Amino acid sequence: MASKRATIVIVHGAWVGGWRWRTVADMLRDRGHRVFTPTLTGLGERAHLTSPAVNLSLHARDVANVIEYERLENILLVGHSYGGMPISVAAELVPEGIIQSIMYLDAFLPADGESLNDLVPGEPHLPPDPEDYLVPPPRANLVGFNTHMDAEARAAYEDRRTPQSVHCFSEKAHLTGARERIAQKTYVLATGYKNDTFTPVAEKLRERQGWRVEEMPYTHDLQHVAVTETADMIETALP
Repeated sequence: MASKRATIVIVHGAWVGGWRWRTVADMLRDRGHRVFTPTLTGLGERAHLTSPAVNLSLHARDVANVIEYERLENILLVGHSYGGMPISVAAELVPEGIIQSIMYLDAFLPADGESLNDLVPGEPHLPPDPEDYLVPPPRANLVGFNTHMDAEARAAYEDRRTPQSVHCFSEKAHLTGARERIAQKTYVLATGYKNDTFTPVAEKLRERQGWRVEEMPYTHDLQHVAVTETADMIETALP
């Protein structure tokens, strides 16, 4: 357990909401930390707000607004999977020094001018109907993602996932280096599955000054398969 209390903001991945992080968040709160798990616009309990206007920029603003309106300071900002996209852009919107530590948990790490669809191996995330803007959550061939769940857990997971605007995946991140100026930067790679998406990211960061790279021997859904270990890992990046 960490010896100091901290303020932690955790940003979820695609097609889910803040609910996906409740167990880890509750554990961190029991350890004395202030934890925020905002749900991005158009997802989870905010699914009724979806529209073609929902994009990466709006999700970054969601994160920045939590920090602004809650008057948060000296925070650890965590992003899982897709969550790495909005936290990267949110760092551009928050006054320098507010985010003291940033952590990418098996997450996308865009460079300036890159979208998630530029980074994902294989087929990009696109709506099945070219006239539509919503991308349904994938429900098959999820090796390393939801194959670890029993039937009951998988049903509950699938029931709460929601389609997501394609503009979250296609909009390119506009970055000027704010992320690199954050004092502490950590990347966590899940090594318990064939991780073609994020292994190259971790390999590059091992050679980049100012980054700490860690590994966890679990599948992508760290918050589900390794609750205690994920909470412990988050605590290693406290400011």
